[in-house]
Amino acid sequence: MPRYIHRHTDLSIPARNAWLAALLSHIPDAKALVVLFCPAPAANRSSREFVFASSFQAEGYATLILEGLTSYEEKRDPDSRFDVPKLAERLGAALEWVAHQPLLAQLGVAICASGTAAAAMVKAPVADDTCLFAMVSRAGRLDLAGAAPLRRNRVPLLAIAGGADDATRGPATQAYALIDGPKAWQEISNASDRFIEPGALDAAANASLQWIERWRPATLDLSGTG
Repeated sequence: MPRYIHRHTDLSIPARNAWLAALLSHIPDAKALVVLFCPAPAANRSSREFVFASSFQAEGYATLILEGLTSYEEKRDPDSRFDVPKLAERLGAALEWVAHQPLLAQLGVAICASGTAAAAMVKAPVADDTCLFAMVSRAGRLDLAGAAPLRRNRVPLLAIAGGADDATRGPATQAYALIDGPKAWQEISNASDRFIEPGALDAAANASLQWIERWRPATLDLSGTG
């Protein structure tokens, strides 16, 4: 029997001339909101993002699975998932939307992203009233964020890499070295970029949860005085 019973709501979030599909899973007195940002539409409700989200829900977090592209955009041009500036702008708009929702505005926000969405996470414009406290990159293309955004980032960032993911791990390692703010590197042995190996996704989810728990503020200062 689940420890927490979440209410699941399908949403369309306005973000710069597009309506982004999202799934909000919420409970009263949630610890915080974890945004799982996908570079393309999630395939189905049993995909990795949904499995990942369930691990946070089990520990009392609200989650928002957010798609960075519409289905039409993905079908028209599959390479649009590499448009990091567009994804970053849309994520920033979605975070601004979150900050103005009565159910969510009082919650701290953490972001988990994979692939090119991780680069967008680092580049996204974040409004002052967005209570962002942690980031997680899972097999993320942090190198696509650019050197300046990586050096400017002060949000605690956990980079999770697969030990068998040679293509992504190398560039991500170089990008990780540029981050001056709080950071940690977690490597899941024998995992590929998709984390489909037995236990790999659970290990990544557990590392993500520990990182978010570490940086989650006990209380939030919403006075605007710092």
